[in-house]
Amino acid sequence: MPTTVHRPATKAELVSLKIELRVAQDGLDLLERKRDMLMAEGLKQLRQAKTLRQEVTKAWAVIHNNWQDTLEHESPHTLKRLAEAVEHSALPGDSNRRWMSVELAELSLEKQPLRLLGSISQVGIRPEQMRGMLAELMPDLVTLMSLETNIRRIADSLKQCHRQVNALNQVVIPELAQEKSRIEQRLEEKEREAIFQVKRLKARLL
Repeated sequence: MPTTVHRPATKAELVSLKIELRVAQDGLDLLERKRDMLMAEGLKQLRQAKTLRQEVTKAWAVIHNNWQDTLEHESPHTLKRLAEAVEHSALPGDSNRRWMSVELAELSLEKQPLRLLGSISQVGIRPEQMRGMLAELMPDLVTLMSLETNIRRIADSLKQCHRQVNALNQVVIPELAQEKSRIEQRLEEKEREAIFQVKRLKARLL
């Protein structure tokens, strides 16, 4: 087992220990407040993501049913030709915002106006309806992706904060407090010894 290294039992060391203990306690208070804020923000975004996921899932079910209907009425060759004619969509706006030492993603996608791939007689109404429904859903999908990314990042930061709080609360502060108590006790013993020596010296002189 490793041997515990004690600090010198001096008044200067006691003052230093008191400062370290106060700094550790202040740090613990800050970390506990940070943990509470992370938990509050994480729960807030979790509720938002849950609501949005329900809406997206419901919309996706409608899209899936319409897609099955489209497959029944349109030939694979026609759908392939239309897919190749579709222009690439704009990429989501990607930026990060730093908050409480967490890099929060801020992804966004604006709804883009769609250009018809041809006349209704050439294309058919079902493929165009599918394109429109997907275009309506994409901004919500991007927002959901941003929320779930942030939830994971906040959870990782929260785990780290928990470890730091536990380290201060269960290891650093108790060890500093114990060492402070030991030095105070040793200084009191030295003071009593000094008083006893003074009394003995006075008794000899008398």
